[in-house]
Amino acid sequence: MILYKVFVKIICTFLFIFILSVILILFLNKEIHKPLDNFEDDIVLEVKKGANSEQIFQLLKKYNLVHSRLKYSYLVYVRGSEYIPKYGQYLIPKNSSLYSIFDIFNSGETIEYKITIPEGLTTRKILEIVSRDEILKGLVNQNYEENEGDFLPETYFFSYGYTRNSLLERMKKELINVIDYEWNKRDNSLPYKSKYEALVLASLIESEASLDQERKLIASVFVNRLRKKMRLQSDPTVKYGIEKLHKLKIKTIKKSHLKIDHPWNTYTRNGLPITPICNPGKKSIIAALNPVNSDYLYFVADKKGGHFFAKTLKEHNKNINYTKKKTLSKLNDNSSIFFSDNDLPLSKPKNK
Repeated sequence: MILYKVFVKIICTFLFIFILSVILILFLNKEIHKPLDNFEDDIVLEVKKGANSEQIFQLLKKYNLVHSRLKYSYLVYVRGSEYIPKYGQYLIPKNSSLYSIFDIFNSGETIEYKITIPEGLTTRKILEIVSRDEILKGLVNQNYEENEGDFLPETYFFSYGYTRNSLLERMKKELINVIDYEWNKRDNSLPYKSKYEALVLASLIESEASLDQERKLIASVFVNRLRKKMRLQSDPTVKYGIEKLHKLKIKTIKKSHLKIDHPWNTYTRNGLPITPICNPGKKSIIAALNPVNSDYLYFVADKKGGHFFAKTLKEHNKNINYTKKKTLSKLNDNSSIFFSDNDLPLSKPKNK
């Protein structure tokens, strides 16, 4: 009889513990899956690199997302070995549950940031943009500044913790990928001895073109002049060389500037400049390696964003007289010449 009572007592105790455990598990399951109502807007949480379970608990506690270590420990237990939080910044939508927050940490789908590098910038200006970005980490390796035209201008996406130098290396690889691909599709009759020469010409196209539809036409002018051993006479090459060598900022190109000899001056030297004069975009690289066929040898800005093209010097001079009066006009990094609308007659004269 005594043994029977002891047995019943043990059974009742185990049953009580079992029922209590089931109730606790049901409660904890409900707690980790229910939407959290203690933050009204989406929040950003940053999981540090190498963060352990305790550090993540403290992170959630800091933002008032969990206080109970029992609840947190149960969640870690439920997720088991599949739970491997990745470091980075995560966007946590409002009304998320603790379980869904763990899913977000485990997914590795961190917040994507972006940086846009415009076409036609010098390497120095690109490095300034990358250096100023508040999300990227680390210092820029200033050795990058030694090489003009190394980077492909584009919009790049990255996660928190990405370094500046990693981004720059990625931009270099993207440029190599583009020029390699386009080089393999080129017309073999083009007057380029190497991919680098094609890149140099692409930088001239980038600096001259304002309209995408004119890039291949501008490319054809440069290609035609190279084939005829004519000097390229591109104003941006003059501006680039003077600014680089003399640390000046030129707002207005003067006739005297055109006569200053330096390795980039395509008025005083034959062929291509010794290096690119900017970082050209993909469209200019494509244009350099796939120019249209034309007989044009000259172009001048039409002050509407495009250019007038000519086959002869006589036609070119008529275009110049149409678009400007006595003084050379202001430049910027992406265009040869800009003019005031007040200088234009009502219509362009016909060439005779």
